[in-house]
Amino acid sequence: MKRVLIVDDELNMLESLHKILSYRKDFQISAFNDPAKALKELSKNKFDIVISDLRMENHSGIDILQASLKKNPATIVIIISGYGTIESSVEAIKLGAFDFIEKPFTSKKLFEVIDRGLLIKNQFSVDETEDIPELRGIVQNSPAMKEVLNLVRRISPSEMNVLIYGESGTGKELLARAIHKLSKGKNNPFVPVNCGALPEQLFESELFGHEKGAFTGAVKTKPGLLEFAEGGTFFFDEIGELTTALQVKLLRMLEERKIRRVGGSNEISINVRIIAATNKNLENLVSEGTFRDDLFYRLNNMKIEVPPLRERKEDIMPLINQYIQLLCSNKGEKQKHFTPEAEVALINYAWPGNVRELQNVINRTYFLCPNELITIDDLPIPVSKKQEIIDKSIITLSYKEAKERVLESFEIEYLTYHLKRNNGNITKTADECGLDRRSIHRLISRYNILFKD
Repeated sequence: MKRVLIVDDELNMLESLHKILSYRKDFQISAFNDPAKALKELSKNKFDIVISDLRMENHSGIDILQASLKKNPATIVIIISGYGTIESSVEAIKLGAFDFIEKPFTSKKLFEVIDRGLLIKNQFSVDETEDIPELRGIVQNSPAMKEVLNLVRRISPSEMNVLIYGESGTGKELLARAIHKLSKGKNNPFVPVNCGALPEQLFESELFGHEKGAFTGAVKTKPGLLEFAEGGTFFFDEIGELTTALQVKLLRMLEERKIRRVGGSNEISINVRIIAATNKNLENLVSEGTFRDDLFYRLNNMKIEVPPLRERKEDIMPLINQYIQLLCSNKGEKQKHFTPEAEVALINYAWPGNVRELQNVINRTYFLCPNELITIDDLPIPVSKKQEIIDKSIITLSYKEAKERVLESFEIEYLTYHLKRNNGNITKTADECGLDRRSIHRLISRYNILFKD
Protein backbone atom coordinates (compact mmCIF):
# COMPACT_ATOMS: atom_id res chain seq x y z
CA MET A 1 0.00 0.00 0.00
CA LYS A 2 1.41 3.40 -1.07
CA ARG A 3 0.67 6.43 1.11
CA VAL A 4 -0.31 9.45 -1.00
CA LEU A 5 -0.65 13.07 0.13
CA ILE A 6 -2.52 15.66 -1.97
CA VAL A 7 -2.25 19.39 -1.20
CA ASP A 8 -4.24 22.04 -3.09
CA ASP A 9 -6.05 25.08 -1.68
CA GLU A 10 -8.54 24.94 -4.59
CA LEU A 11 -11.21 22.61 -3.21
CA ASN A 12 -12.59 21.53 -6.60
CA MET A 13 -9.12 20.57 -7.81
CA LEU A 14 -8.40 18.72 -4.58
CA GLU A 15 -11.62 16.72 -4.91
CA SER A 16 -10.89 15.90 -8.56
CA LEU A 17 -7.43 14.64 -7.73
CA HIS A 18 -8.73 12.59 -4.82
CA LYS A 19 -11.43 11.00 -7.00
CA ILE A 20 -9.00 10.10 -9.78
CA LEU A 21 -6.29 8.69 -7.49
CA SER A 22 -8.91 6.65 -5.64
CA TYR A 23 -9.13 4.38 -8.69
CA ARG A 24 -5.82 2.91 -7.57
CA LYS A 25 -6.63 0.35 -4.90
CA ASP A 26 -3.00 0.34 -3.71
CA PHE A 27 -3.17 4.04 -2.75
CA GLN A 28 -4.00 5.24 0.77
CA ILE A 29 -4.86 8.91 0.22
CA SER A 30 -4.73 11.92 2.54
CA ALA A 31 -5.94 15.25 1.12
CA PHE A 32 -5.56 18.80 2.51
CA ASN A 33 -6.73 22.14 1.12
CA ASP A 34 -4.82 23.89 3.92
CA PRO A 35 -1.05 23.64 3.32
CA ALA A 36 -0.35 24.43 7.00
CA LYS A 37 -2.25 21.29 8.03
CA ALA A 38 -0.44 19.32 5.34
CA LEU A 39 2.94 20.45 6.71
CA LYS A 40 1.87 19.37 10.18
CA GLU A 41 0.90 15.96 8.79
CA LEU A 42 4.27 15.70 7.05
CA SER A 43 6.07 16.37 10.31
CA LYS A 44 4.45 13.25 11.77
CA ASN A 45 4.20 10.78 8.89
CA LYS A 46 6.11 9.61 5.84
CA PHE A 47 4.48 9.46 2.40
CA ASP A 48 5.47 7.56 -0.73
CA ILE A 49 3.93 10.11 -3.10
CA VAL A 50 3.15 13.80 -2.56
CA ILE A 51 1.21 15.88 -5.09
CA SER A 52 1.07 19.58 -4.35
CA ASP A 53 -0.08 22.76 -6.04
CA LEU A 54 2.69 25.33 -6.44
CA ARG A 55 0.90 28.56 -5.52
CA MET A 56 -1.19 28.51 -2.36
CA GLU A 57 -2.00 30.99 0.37
CA ASN A 58 0.47 31.15 3.30
CA HIS A 59 2.65 28.31 1.98
CA SER A 60 3.87 27.19 -1.44
CA GLY A 61 4.41 23.83 -3.07
CA ILE A 62 8.15 24.34 -2.49
CA ASP A 63 7.48 24.32 1.27
CA ILE A 64 5.60 21.04 0.87
CA LEU A 65 8.42 19.66 -1.30
CA GLN A 66 11.15 20.46 1.21
CA ALA A 67 9.17 19.13 4.17
CA SER A 68 8.38 15.92 2.28
CA LEU A 69 11.99 15.19 1.37
CA LYS A 70 13.24 16.13 4.84
CA LYS A 71 10.92 13.51 6.34
CA ASN A 72 11.59 10.89 3.68
CA PRO A 73 14.19 11.44 0.89
CA ALA A 74 12.59 8.64 -1.13
CA THR A 75 9.26 10.48 -1.49
CA ILE A 76 8.08 11.07 -5.06
CA VAL A 77 7.05 14.74 -5.03
CA ILE A 78 5.04 16.04 -7.98
CA ILE A 79 4.40 19.79 -8.23
CA ILE A 80 1.39 20.99 -10.26
CA SER A 81 0.51 24.53 -11.31
CA GLY A 82 -1.57 26.58 -13.68
CA TYR A 83 1.13 29.26 -13.63
CA GLY A 84 4.02 27.11 -14.78
CA THR A 85 7.24 28.71 -15.90
CA ILE A 86 10.61 27.27 -16.83
CA GLU A 87 12.12 28.92 -13.76
CA SER A 88 9.54 27.31 -11.47
CA SER A 89 10.06 23.84 -12.89
CA VAL A 90 13.85 24.12 -12.76
CA GLU A 91 13.74 25.31 -9.16
CA ALA A 92 11.40 22.49 -8.14
CA ILE A 93 13.46 19.78 -9.83
CA LYS A 94 16.73 21.15 -8.43
CA LEU A 95 15.21 21.04 -4.96
CA GLY A 96 14.28 17.39 -5.43
CA ALA A 97 10.83 17.32 -7.07
CA PHE A 98 10.35 14.31 -9.29
CA ASP A 99 8.32 16.21 -11.87
CA PHE A 100 6.51 19.48 -12.54
CA ILE A 101 3.13 19.26 -14.33
CA GLU A 102 1.38 22.24 -15.86
CA LYS A 103 -2.41 22.50 -15.74
CA PRO A 104 -4.42 21.45 -17.62
CA PHE A 105 -3.36 17.81 -17.64
CA THR A 106 -5.08 14.47 -17.93
CA SER A 107 -5.40 11.72 -15.37
CA LYS A 108 -3.46 9.55 -17.81
CA LYS A 109 -0.58 12.04 -17.70
CA LEU A 110 -0.68 12.09 -13.89
CA PHE A 111 -0.61 8.28 -13.62
CA GLU A 112 2.23 8.12 -16.16
CA VAL A 113 4.32 10.44 -13.99
CA ILE A 114 3.44 8.55 -10.81
CA ASP A 115 4.24 5.15 -12.32
CA ARG A 116 7.51 6.44 -13.74
CA GLY A 117 8.37 7.77 -10.31
CA LEU A 118 7.67 4.43 -8.68
CA LEU A 119 9.83 2.81 -11.35
CA ILE A 120 12.95 4.94 -11.10
CA LYS A 121 12.86 6.11 -7.49
CA ASN A 122 13.24 2.67 -5.93
CA GLN A 123 16.90 3.17 -5.07
CA PHE A 124 15.81 3.80 -1.49
CA SER A 125 14.19 0.37 -1.20
CA VAL A 126 15.66 -2.15 1.21
CA ASP A 127 16.79 -5.59 0.08
CA GLU A 128 18.10 -8.50 2.09
CA THR A 129 21.50 -8.05 0.44
CA GLU A 130 21.66 -4.36 1.38
CA ASP A 131 23.21 -5.04 4.77
CA ILE A 132 26.06 -6.97 3.16
CA PRO A 133 28.94 -4.48 2.69
CA GLU A 134 30.46 -6.55 -0.13
CA LEU A 135 27.33 -6.05 -2.25
CA ARG A 136 26.87 -2.34 -1.65
CA GLY A 137 27.36 -0.27 -4.76
CA ILE A 138 25.80 -2.93 -7.00
CA VAL A 139 22.44 -1.50 -8.07
CA GLN A 140 19.71 -4.04 -7.48
CA ASN A 141 16.35 -2.33 -7.86
CA SER A 142 15.05 -4.65 -10.54
CA PRO A 143 13.66 -8.08 -9.60
CA ALA A 144 16.15 -9.65 -12.02
CA MET A 145 19.19 -8.15 -10.26
CA LYS A 146 17.77 -8.87 -6.82
CA GLU A 147 17.55 -12.51 -7.85
CA VAL A 148 21.12 -12.47 -9.19
CA LEU A 149 22.56 -10.95 -6.02
CA ASN A 150 20.60 -13.25 -3.76
CA LEU A 151 22.10 -16.16 -5.72
CA VAL A 152 25.56 -14.61 -5.32
CA ARG A 153 25.01 -14.36 -1.59
CA ARG A 154 24.00 -18.02 -1.33
CA ILE A 155 26.74 -19.60 -3.45
CA SER A 156 29.71 -17.45 -2.43
CA PRO A 157 30.68 -19.37 0.76
CA SER A 158 30.96 -22.63 -1.20
CA GLU A 159 34.01 -23.60 -3.23
CA MET A 160 32.14 -24.52 -6.42
CA ASN A 161 33.22 -23.10 -9.76
CA VAL A 162 30.91 -20.45 -11.20
CA LEU A 163 30.09 -19.59 -14.81
CA ILE A 164 28.70 -16.07 -15.39
CA TYR A 165 26.79 -15.37 -18.58
CA GLY A 166 26.03 -11.88 -19.82
CA GLU A 167 26.41 -9.42 -22.69
CA SER A 168 29.51 -7.22 -22.85
CA GLY A 169 29.36 -4.39 -20.35
CA THR A 170 26.83 -5.92 -17.96
CA GLY A 171 29.27 -6.06 -15.02
CA LYS A 172 30.31 -9.71 -14.96
CA GLU A 173 33.67 -8.95 -13.34
CA LEU A 174 31.96 -6.85 -10.68
CA LEU A 175 29.85 -9.87 -9.73
CA ALA A 176 32.91 -12.12 -9.76
CA ARG A 177 34.64 -9.78 -7.33
CA ALA A 178 31.54 -9.77 -5.12
CA ILE A 179 31.57 -13.58 -5.02
CA HIS A 180 35.24 -13.48 -4.05
CA LYS A 181 34.67 -10.93 -1.28
CA LEU A 182 31.97 -13.17 0.21
CA SER A 183 33.99 -16.37 -0.12
CA LYS A 184 36.18 -18.19 2.40
CA GLY A 185 39.26 -17.05 0.48
CA LYS A 186 38.34 -13.34 0.57
CA ASN A 187 41.62 -12.42 2.29
CA ASN A 188 43.62 -14.02 -0.52
CA PRO A 189 44.13 -12.63 -4.05
CA PHE A 190 41.50 -12.13 -6.75
CA VAL A 191 43.33 -12.51 -10.07
CA PRO A 192 41.49 -11.63 -13.33
CA VAL A 193 42.67 -12.45 -16.84
CA ASN A 194 41.07 -11.76 -20.24
CA CYS A 195 41.26 -14.90 -22.34
CA GLY A 196 41.14 -13.00 -25.63
CA ALA A 197 43.74 -10.37 -24.79
CA LEU A 198 46.97 -12.39 -25.22
CA PRO A 199 48.33 -14.73 -27.94
CA GLU A 200 48.30 -18.44 -27.04
CA GLN A 201 52.01 -18.92 -26.25
CA LEU A 202 52.25 -15.79 -24.11
CA PHE A 203 48.93 -16.59 -22.43
CA GLU A 204 50.14 -20.06 -21.42
CA SER A 205 53.27 -18.57 -19.90
CA GLU A 206 51.26 -15.95 -18.01
CA LEU A 207 48.77 -18.50 -16.77
CA PHE A 208 51.04 -21.37 -15.75
CA GLY A 209 54.39 -19.60 -15.44
CA HIS A 210 57.66 -20.67 -17.01
CA GLU A 211 61.11 -21.92 -16.05
CA LYS A 212 64.34 -20.12 -16.87
CA GLY A 213 65.40 -20.84 -20.45
CA ALA A 214 62.01 -22.28 -21.44
CA PHE A 215 62.00 -20.00 -24.50
CA THR A 216 63.86 -17.03 -25.92
CA GLY A 217 63.62 -14.19 -23.44
CA ALA A 218 62.89 -16.43 -20.43
CA VAL A 219 65.90 -15.19 -18.50
CA LYS A 220 64.51 -16.26 -15.12
CA THR A 221 61.87 -18.46 -13.59
CA LYS A 222 58.47 -16.81 -13.35
CA PRO A 223 55.49 -18.13 -11.35
CA GLY A 224 52.18 -18.12 -13.20
CA LEU A 225 49.09 -16.11 -12.35
CA LEU A 226 47.38 -19.23 -11.06
CA GLU A 227 50.07 -19.53 -8.40
CA PHE A 228 49.56 -15.90 -7.37
CA ALA A 229 45.90 -16.65 -6.80
CA GLU A 230 46.65 -19.40 -4.27
CA GLY A 231 43.86 -19.64 -1.70
CA GLY A 232 41.82 -17.04 -3.53
CA THR A 233 39.87 -16.67 -6.77
CA PHE A 234 40.96 -16.82 -10.41
CA PHE A 235 38.66 -15.08 -12.88
CA PHE A 236 38.69 -16.12 -16.55
CA ASP A 237 36.94 -13.33 -18.43
CA GLU A 238 35.62 -14.22 -21.90
CA ILE A 239 36.40 -17.91 -21.39
CA GLY A 240 34.86 -18.64 -24.81
CA GLU A 241 37.97 -17.13 -26.45
CA LEU A 242 40.28 -19.79 -24.98
CA THR A 243 42.06 -21.87 -27.62
CA THR A 244 41.52 -25.64 -27.78
CA ALA A 245 45.08 -26.36 -26.60
CA LEU A 246 44.68 -24.14 -23.55
CA GLN A 247 41.28 -25.67 -22.85
CA VAL A 248 42.97 -29.07 -22.49
CA LYS A 249 45.53 -27.73 -20.03
CA LEU A 250 42.89 -25.84 -18.04
CA LEU A 251 40.76 -28.97 -17.85
CA ARG A 252 43.71 -30.93 -16.46
CA MET A 253 44.31 -28.25 -13.85
CA LEU A 254 40.65 -28.38 -12.78
CA GLU A 255 40.69 -32.18 -12.54
CA GLU A 256 44.02 -32.63 -10.76
CA ARG A 257 44.44 -29.22 -9.10
CA LYS A 258 48.01 -29.18 -10.36
CA ILE A 259 49.91 -27.19 -12.99
CA ARG A 260 53.25 -27.49 -14.75
CA ARG A 261 55.18 -24.38 -15.74
CA VAL A 262 56.21 -23.96 -19.38
CA GLY A 263 59.57 -25.73 -19.76
CA GLY A 264 59.25 -27.37 -16.35
CA SER A 265 58.82 -30.97 -15.23
CA ASN A 266 57.63 -30.54 -11.66
CA GLU A 267 53.96 -30.40 -10.83
CA ILE A 268 52.77 -27.64 -8.52
CA SER A 269 49.62 -28.08 -6.46
CA ILE A 270 47.26 -25.13 -6.43
CA ASN A 271 44.18 -24.26 -4.45
CA VAL A 272 42.09 -21.65 -6.27
CA ARG A 273 38.42 -21.11 -6.94
CA ILE A 274 37.59 -20.65 -10.61
CA ILE A 275 35.03 -18.12 -11.84
CA ALA A 276 34.59 -17.82 -15.60
CA ALA A 277 32.54 -15.37 -17.63
CA THR A 278 31.42 -15.21 -21.23
CA ASN A 279 29.22 -13.21 -23.58
CA LYS A 280 28.90 -16.25 -25.87
CA ASN A 281 26.60 -19.24 -25.72
CA LEU A 282 29.00 -21.97 -24.59
CA GLU A 283 26.41 -24.68 -25.23
CA ASN A 284 26.43 -23.68 -28.91
CA LEU A 285 30.22 -23.65 -28.96
CA VAL A 286 30.20 -27.16 -27.48
CA SER A 287 27.78 -28.29 -30.21
CA GLU A 288 30.03 -26.72 -32.85
CA GLY A 289 33.06 -28.49 -31.40
CA THR A 290 35.01 -25.32 -30.59
CA PHE A 291 34.63 -25.64 -26.82
CA ARG A 292 35.22 -28.87 -24.91
CA ASP A 293 32.14 -30.31 -23.30
CA ASP A 294 34.12 -31.79 -20.38
CA LEU A 295 35.62 -28.35 -19.62
CA PHE A 296 32.18 -26.76 -19.91
CA TYR A 297 30.72 -29.12 -17.30
CA ARG A 298 33.70 -28.53 -14.99
CA LEU A 299 33.23 -24.77 -15.14
CA ASN A 300 29.45 -24.85 -14.99
CA ASN A 301 29.02 -26.05 -11.39
CA MET A 302 26.80 -23.02 -10.89
CA LYS A 303 25.49 -20.69 -13.61
CA ILE A 304 24.61 -17.02 -13.12
CA GLU A 305 22.95 -15.05 -15.91
CA VAL A 306 23.33 -11.28 -15.74
CA PRO A 307 20.39 -9.59 -17.53
CA PRO A 308 21.16 -6.81 -20.03
CA LEU A 309 20.34 -3.28 -18.95
CA ARG A 310 17.35 -3.04 -21.30
CA GLU A 311 15.70 -5.84 -19.30
CA ARG A 312 16.19 -4.15 -15.93
CA LYS A 313 14.97 -0.62 -16.53
CA GLU A 314 14.44 -0.08 -12.79
CA ASP A 315 18.24 -0.01 -12.43
CA ILE A 316 18.95 2.60 -15.12
CA MET A 317 18.32 5.87 -13.24
CA PRO A 318 19.83 4.62 -9.95
CA LEU A 319 22.97 3.63 -11.91
CA ILE A 320 23.05 7.02 -13.63
CA ASN A 321 22.49 8.94 -10.39
CA GLN A 322 25.16 6.88 -8.65
CA TYR A 323 27.68 7.58 -11.41
CA ILE A 324 26.91 11.27 -11.85
CA GLN A 325 27.07 11.75 -8.08
CA LEU A 326 30.56 10.27 -8.19
CA LEU A 327 31.57 12.62 -11.01
CA CYS A 328 30.21 15.68 -9.18
CA SER A 329 31.86 14.61 -5.93
CA ASN A 330 35.24 14.12 -7.61
CA LYS A 331 35.03 17.58 -9.17
CA GLY A 332 33.67 19.21 -6.01
CA GLU A 333 30.59 20.41 -7.88
CA LYS A 334 26.89 20.50 -7.02
CA GLN A 335 24.83 17.44 -7.88
CA LYS A 336 23.46 17.56 -11.43
CA HIS A 337 19.89 16.46 -12.15
CA PHE A 338 17.89 15.36 -15.19
CA THR A 339 14.60 16.71 -16.45
CA PRO A 340 11.74 14.17 -16.55
CA GLU A 341 11.95 14.11 -20.37
CA ALA A 342 15.67 13.28 -20.20
CA GLU A 343 14.97 10.51 -17.66
CA VAL A 344 12.32 9.00 -19.94
CA ALA A 345 14.77 8.98 -22.86
CA LEU A 346 17.50 7.38 -20.74
CA ILE A 347 15.14 4.70 -19.44
CA ASN A 348 13.70 3.89 -22.88
CA TYR A 349 17.06 3.70 -24.67
CA ALA A 350 18.11 0.10 -25.43
CA TRP A 351 21.71 0.45 -24.10
CA PRO A 352 23.33 -2.13 -26.44
CA GLY A 353 26.64 -1.54 -24.63
CA ASN A 354 24.96 -1.95 -21.22
CA VAL A 355 26.52 -0.39 -18.11
CA ARG A 356 29.80 0.36 -19.88
CA GLU A 357 27.96 2.40 -22.52
CA LEU A 358 25.86 4.08 -19.84
CA GLN A 359 28.99 5.27 -18.04
CA ASN A 360 30.45 6.63 -21.27
CA VAL A 361 27.23 8.50 -22.13
CA ILE A 362 26.90 10.02 -18.68
CA ASN A 363 30.59 10.94 -18.58
CA ARG A 364 30.27 12.72 -21.93
CA THR A 365 27.02 14.43 -20.96
CA TYR A 366 28.41 15.57 -17.61
CA PHE A 367 31.42 17.32 -19.15
CA LEU A 368 29.56 18.85 -22.11
CA CYS A 369 26.54 20.17 -20.17
CA PRO A 370 27.44 23.31 -18.17
CA ASN A 371 24.09 23.46 -16.35
CA GLU A 372 22.96 21.75 -13.16
CA LEU A 373 19.78 20.59 -14.93
CA ILE A 374 20.45 18.18 -17.82
CA THR A 375 17.77 18.25 -20.52
CA ILE A 376 17.00 15.78 -23.31
CA ASP A 377 18.84 18.09 -25.74
CA ASP A 378 22.05 17.56 -23.76
CA LEU A 379 21.97 13.80 -24.37
CA PRO A 380 23.70 12.13 -27.34
CA ILE A 381 21.44 11.78 -30.39
CA PRO A 382 21.07 7.95 -30.22
CA VAL A 383 19.72 8.31 -26.66
CA SER A 384 17.57 11.41 -27.14
CA LYS A 385 15.99 10.10 -30.35
CA LYS A 386 14.98 6.76 -28.88
CA GLN A 387 11.64 8.08 -27.68
CA GLU A 388 10.75 9.05 -31.23
CA ILE A 389 11.45 5.49 -32.38
CA ILE A 390 9.32 4.06 -29.59
CA ASP A 391 6.44 6.38 -30.53
CA LYS A 392 6.56 4.99 -34.07
CA SER A 393 5.76 1.55 -32.69
CA ILE A 394 2.13 2.56 -33.24
CA ILE A 395 2.49 1.23 -36.78
CA THR A 396 2.57 -2.29 -35.35
CA LEU A 397 -1.03 -1.91 -34.15
CA SER A 398 -4.10 -2.68 -36.17
CA TYR A 399 -5.48 0.18 -38.27
CA LYS A 400 -8.40 0.65 -35.86
CA GLU A 401 -6.21 0.64 -32.75
CA ALA A 402 -3.65 2.96 -34.33
CA LYS A 403 -6.35 5.40 -35.43
CA GLU A 404 -7.92 5.43 -31.96
CA ARG A 405 -4.53 6.02 -30.36
CA VAL A 406 -3.70 8.93 -32.67
CA LEU A 407 -7.16 10.47 -32.27
CA GLU A 408 -7.00 10.23 -28.48
CA SER A 409 -3.57 11.84 -28.42
CA PHE A 410 -4.75 14.65 -30.73
CA GLU A 411 -7.92 15.38 -28.74
CA ILE A 412 -6.05 15.53 -25.43
CA GLU A 413 -3.30 17.79 -26.76
CA TYR A 414 -5.74 20.03 -28.66
CA LEU A 415 -8.15 20.46 -25.77
CA THR A 416 -5.53 21.02 -23.05
CA TYR A 417 -3.88 23.67 -25.25
CA HIS A 418 -7.11 25.64 -25.68
CA LEU A 419 -8.20 25.23 -22.05
CA LYS A 420 -4.89 26.64 -20.92
CA ARG A 421 -5.08 29.42 -23.50
CA ASN A 422 -8.50 30.44 -22.10
CA ASN A 423 -7.60 29.89 -18.42
CA GLY A 424 -10.09 27.04 -18.14
CA ASN A 425 -13.07 29.04 -19.42
CA ILE A 426 -15.39 26.48 -21.04
CA THR A 427 -17.45 28.98 -23.04
CA LYS A 428 -14.42 30.71 -24.57
CA THR A 429 -12.80 27.35 -25.31
CA ALA A 430 -15.95 26.06 -27.02
CA ASP A 431 -16.23 29.22 -29.18
CA GLU A 432 -12.57 29.12 -30.12
CA CYS A 433 -12.70 25.41 -31.03
CA GLY A 434 -16.00 25.63 -32.91
CA LEU A 435 -17.66 23.17 -30.51
CA ASP A 436 -20.55 23.46 -28.08
CA ARG A 437 -20.08 23.44 -24.32
CA ARG A 438 -21.53 19.91 -24.05
CA SER A 439 -18.83 18.55 -26.39
CA ILE A 440 -16.10 20.23 -24.36
CA HIS A 441 -17.48 18.80 -21.12
CA ARG A 442 -17.74 15.35 -22.74
CA LEU A 443 -14.08 15.42 -23.79
CA ILE A 444 -12.97 16.70 -20.39
CA SER A 445 -14.87 13.86 -18.74
CA ARG A 446 -13.63 11.20 -21.20
CA TYR A 447 -9.96 12.03 -20.67
CA ASN A 448 -10.18 13.22 -17.04
CA ILE A 449 -8.58 16.55 -17.91
CA LEU A 450 -7.77 18.64 -14.83
CA PHE A 451 -7.65 22.35 -15.48
CA LYS A 452 -8.92 24.34 -12.49
CA ASP A 453 -6.41 26.52 -10.63
